[in-house]
Amino acid sequence: MDEDAQHEPEQSVANRVLSTFIAAVREDETLSEVATRMKPVLFDGDTVNEASLRQAIFGDDS
Repeated sequence: MDEDAQHEPEQSVANRVLSTFIAAVREDETLSEVATRMKPVLFDGDTVNEASLRQAIFGDDS
């Protein structure tokens, strides 16, 4: 096990799935901006709701 892996906290299954999803979205150059907006909504927000996801996906207040 490398040194960086020893310092990272264990992620829940849900967080690992979301991290993998965001990484896959980021690989598509047309969607990389969406991935950048989604990460804080999914990981840093207190609650995930329709309005915050809509803002992250579409980038406006639609």
